[in-house]
This record gives sequence, structure tokens and C-alpha cells, in this order.
Amino acid sequence: MAYERRLRSQNLVHLLQNRESGYTCAGSQLGRMPRLAFERPFYKCITPCLTIDSVAIPPVYLRKFTPDGSKLLAFSQDQRSLHIYRYRGFSCAAVGELIRQADVGSGECFSSPDNILKSTIFERLFDTKKALSLRLCQGDYSLYYLHREFSVFLEEGRYVLLAAMAVLRGALPTDDYIRYPDLFDKLDAFSYVFFVVDLKLGVVSDRLFLPHDSIVIAHNHGISVFGSTVAIMSRLHQCIYVYWVADGKFHEQETIGPLPRNFIEKAPSDFDTLDATLVRPITHIKQRVLSFLYRQIDPNCSKAQEKRQEFYKNFEFVEHMIMERMQLVNKELLLLRYEERPKDSETIAMAPTPRRLYVFYTVSGEEVVGVYPDYSVDLLQIILQFYDEMSNVRSLQTGDAPSLPLHFFLKQNFVDANESIPFVRQAALRFNPSVPVSSQSLSPSPYLRFNEFSFDDRHVSPLERPNPCSAEPIVFRDRTTQSVKFRLHAAARKFINPLAPRELCAFIWHPFEPLVLSIQKCLNSYVYHVHLYNHSTVVDHSSA
Repeated sequence: MAYERRLRSQNLVHLLQNRESGYTCAGSQLGRMPRLAFERPFYKCITPCLTIDSVAIPPVYLRKFTPDGSKLLAFSQDQRSLHIYRYRGFSCAAVGELIRQADVGSGECFSSPDNILKSTIFERLFDTKKALSLRLCQGDYSLYYLHREFSVFLEEGRYVLLAAMAVLRGALPTDDYIRYPDLFDKLDAFSYVFFVVDLKLGVVSDRLFLPHDSIVIAHNHGISVFGSTVAIMSRLHQCIYVYWVADGKFHEQETIGPLPRNFIEKAPSDFDTLDATLVRPITHIKQRVLSFLYRQIDPNCSKAQEKRQEFYKNFEFVEHMIMERMQLVNKELLLLRYEERPKDSETIAMAPTPRRLYVFYTVSGEEVVGVYPDYSVDLLQIILQFYDEMSNVRSLQTGDAPSLPLHFFLKQNFVDANESIPFVRQAALRFNPSVPVSSQSLSPSPYLRFNEFSFDDRHVSPLERPNPCSAEPIVFRDRTTQSVKFRLHAAARKFINPLAPRELCAFIWHPFEPLVLSIQKCLNSYVYHVHLYNHSTVVDHSSA
């Protein structure tokens, strides 16, 4: 009994012993989970419990940590250079001595004005004097600007893929309207250049130039990575460029769509008769979608005629839908999300929620192997079972990245649910749009694991994107005991200007250490906070 109590204990010494022994809570055998999984409960005792608000940082835009946590990436304020800061570690002697000299005390938030701690804590945590600065947008790319919300790591963090873009001047080539039948006229075209930066050597190892295109760069939406395979989706040309990256170099593999592989194009050369309103043939992927849907109709079924009528009713919808998202599930399987095209009388902002189709497509076989509508409960079950694998983000220290809070809730309550339950159909409509999953869009921090900690996911979540600021500190509780483990003090500063638009807050989590950088933004005003572990901090366990 004493041994079992120790396995369930929240005591730091017991958690260290459990992690060392590798035994599960059953206590009868070595755990079948990876050994790294035993570090997760350990994090409940070592938390980022101290907030140092309004700290000074260099004039840069902070981006994120490398997967191994050894470096912090940032962009210059003119968005032309990459800055790489070496992380010293929150437990280094310089940081501890600085906190003791500042007389932080036992409080959870240090907000004393004009203190040396705020002005020097960043340079104690990160080696700013030896920071590496790479000027990427210069020479032939002097008109380009780095996108602040895009970065993808390759080969376990040795290389990082960055993107820069420039406004396209002049009209699109006329022959694009013939080669790409799904050309979406309401899209703005840009020129793009992708940089592969070797973080170990501190050099640009390769560049990829894509002119006259429209790619969703923000939050890595239009780029997917699996192993060394990089897929880039063009919304303008309705195709996917596939590259293989080896030793920091791009190697072109193929282009998927809008035409089938080995297609011999015989486009007319006379553009004088081109009619912009002419309906072009559908792309080969959509043709395969239609074939798949038709083959799903069993001719011997009593409702075969009704299903055929439904198929013909939706034919025009499939014919005019456009590819909006994609991801590499693995090297051989793509998940595509098609949406209906907004009507000419509707602006994109005013258009209602579009109907969607989710398509599983094999790369080598060029075959559609699954088609699901946006309300599909079958698709929801696939997501609930395989979301961790589909997110394709793993910490080198703590295993899989955290699941989304909604995913955790659904998996706990609706594993065996079916379409007969009305709420499940609504849950599918709400959660199915979470796929395809943006590449490396989830933070692997153990403090964001919803099965270990409970927190308000409206203000902080595993997704690496800004959220509305909370009016109060964000409370993290132990999901088992509901006791308060720590708070992130990054409350909205409404007293500055009550008429200002809502304030947003972004969090940069270290992959495995108890360190968080929070960035509060309102208009062009930025405030930075550091949240880190301090053994002298006493967390108030009373309810918030």
C-alpha cells in the first residue's frame, strides 16, 4: 500500500524515484510507455511559477525555440535578418544570483519598477553578446520581407526553413488562366523565397524561389513537413510542390496537380480568344473525388437511386470547390481540405462558413482513398484516434506534443459515439476543421498537456498563435487534485487606454524547461514578460 501511495504521490522526491524506476502506476511491471513519459508528472513540481513583467529585450521580434531548446530565434525589426540567441538555461548561476540580488522574495509576480532584474534578465538567459545575425533579404532579395509567423525545423532542428515575400508587380501571365483551371481571381499574388538556414554552422545552405504565387505562410498553414519531405501548397495554381531536403539542399521531387502525372499538355497558343468567364475542365484530383463518390454507391442498395440524385445534386459543388489546406500525413498520404468558392456577390469577409470536403490522396498512386464531408462523424473518429500522429510534433525530451483541449474532451467522452447522437454531429462540425494540422503548429511543452494540467484554453493553448489577453492571471491546476500549480501573470492592461482594441498575448514555451516568454500586443505597443522557476516562490493554492 505504501508503494502504491508513492506511485500516486505528488511529492517531488517520490516523483523523482518513480521516474528513475520506470514503473507504471500499476506497480507490477515496467511501463510500456516510452521512458520519457515518466518525466511528465515530474513537471507538476517544477513549474514556471515566477513572473518578471515588463522586461527589456533587444529590438527584435521573438519567434520560437529550436526543438532541442538550445537556441531562440528572432527576426529584426525591419524583417530582413534572422537573429539566433544561445540559451544559457534558467538554472545558470548568473540568473540565480541576479534573482537573489533583486530580492524577489516569495511572491509569484515581480513588478517593481526600474530594477536591474528587468533590464538584464533576458541577456542572462540568452547570450546576446554572441548572438548570430544573418542578413537574408539583401542583394537580389532586397525587396523581400521575412514573414514573422513562419518557421519550420528540419532534421531534428539543425535546419530551419524561413520564408520571405514581396508584392508582385504587374499582371499574372496570361497562360496561367489556361494552365490552371482553378485559378481563383480574388487571390493576391506574391513572389516568395524560402531560405534553409543551417543553425549549426550559422549559414544559409539553400534558397527556393517561387514567383507569381499565393501561399498561406502565416502559422505554417501552406507548408507541411514529414521527415525530409517538404510540401508547399499553391492556392493560386491549385497544386502542391513536393521537395526532398537533404544536407540543407532542396531537391525537386514532383508537382501534384492540377494535372495528372505524365500529362502531355496541348494548350492553345492563341490567347486573343481567351474568355475569363469560360469554365475550364475540372482538375484531376477533383475528377478522382467524383469517381470515388460515385463508386461508393452500391447499385444493389435500396436507396441507390436516392444516393445518385444526391451525387448529381452535389456535382456542381465539387466541380467549383478549391483546395485551401493540406498536410502530409506520411510520405505517401496527403490530407486535402476543399472548400466551396465564395460567390461573386460575396466578399470573403461577409461569406458564410463554407462547405468543406476532406480528401485523403495517395502521392505515388494518384488515387483518392477517402472523402468525408465537414459533418462526418467517421472523420471525427479518425482525428480522435490519430491526432497525435497527424500533428507530427515530438519533443526530443518529453515525447508527443500536447493535444488540443477540445480533442482531449471529445476523446474522453465520445470515443464510442455515432451519428445518432445530435451533439456528436455538432462536435464533428466544430472539430473537423482542426485538420489538416499546420506543420509544427503545436508547442511540445509538458505544461500544456491537458491530461496533466487544466487551464483556460481561451487564453493559452498548445497552438502557437496569439490569444485574447485574460483579465486575470492564467491559472494552471493539477487535473487530478485540482490544486493550483502555478499562474502566468500576463493580464490585460486596460488601464492604459480603455478605447484601444482588444489586447492579444502570445506565449513562447521552452520545449521542456520551466520557462515561458509572453508577449502582450496592443496596436504597436509590445510588453514582454519572463515566467520561470524559482524555488523561493510560494504559489497561493487558494481558488482563483
